[in-house]
Amino acid sequence: MFSLKRISFVGIALFMMVMLYGCGNSGQEAQGESSQSALKSESVATNSFETRTIKDAKGDVEIPVNPVRIADISGSTEELLVLGYKPVITGNTDMANSLEITPILKKELPDVTPVGWFQTEVNLEAISAASPDLILAGPTQEKIYDQLNMIAPTVRVPYGFNAFRERFAFVAEVLDKKTEKDEWLKAYDQRAQELHDQITKITNEETFAVIEATEKEIRIYSRTGIADMIFNDLGLLIAPGTPEPDPWGGKVTSLEALSTFNPDHIILLSDNDQNVLDQSKVWSSLKAVKSNNIYRMTSRQNYNEAFFALGKEALLEQIAEQIKEHINK
Repeated sequence: MFSLKRISFVGIALFMMVMLYGCGNSGQEAQGESSQSALKSESVATNSFETRTIKDAKGDVEIPVNPVRIADISGSTEELLVLGYKPVITGNTDMANSLEITPILKKELPDVTPVGWFQTEVNLEAISAASPDLILAGPTQEKIYDQLNMIAPTVRVPYGFNAFRERFAFVAEVLDKKTEKDEWLKAYDQRAQELHDQITKITNEETFAVIEATEKEIRIYSRTGIADMIFNDLGLLIAPGTPEPDPWGGKVTSLEALSTFNPDHIILLSDNDQNVLDQSKVWSSLKAVKSNNIYRMTSRQNYNEAFFALGKEALLEQIAEQIKEHINK
């Protein structure tokens, strides 16, 4: 009897030791996992707040290494998307309605907050409410730079919407994304060259002009926007007699002045059915008009798309397709 009781006691004691060891080991494992999780969280947090110093038009600026909430009021929203960022604020608004973002961005950023066109005054309260960790501001935000800098580190992008490649390069440099920018531009330029070859195989040495017509005036473009795409990206020949542009890329011209040049093809920008070209004998006498080599687009398209990365990609295809389809009829 004593022997059985003793054996039972020893068995119970051994069982208790095993259980205590197991619990202690589990506790250590749990503590280890908890410590690893805490270290991982701390690492992520540290990475989020890790900063580096860059130089902008104002001097040195300390910015997050990996910004996650960018407020863009520099006109660089489409370029940010190309570089892998999704801004929480944009100043790329629709030229037809500054309270809405452009049609292309509606597809890419359906929930982003527009704060007004980046070339005009923007809504500071909306920017602050979005809690950005980085703000990209353009030349037109010079007066509110200090206010922006109180909300989040602010980089002043020194290039406006007319200088697409310079602006893109600067933003890519700020965000340490030069490789991604170079890859996008290389693909874009290669596609433009392919389309150039396809078009000029048909048009040969024929010339082009980009004209914007409103109800009050005519503007002939030789730089910026669609004109930049026609003459630089696609490399099509500009019509002799095209006037030297003002800084914004075009020249306001009279109807009579149209007679000084005679392009073979015209890209016509107009948002209205009626404009100053209606019933114009000078207009009707142009070679492109007589040959019906007129490719119609809207001014809205020009300003919404031709100055920005995603818009340029889409518009490049549209312009080339319109020209090729018309000529091949």
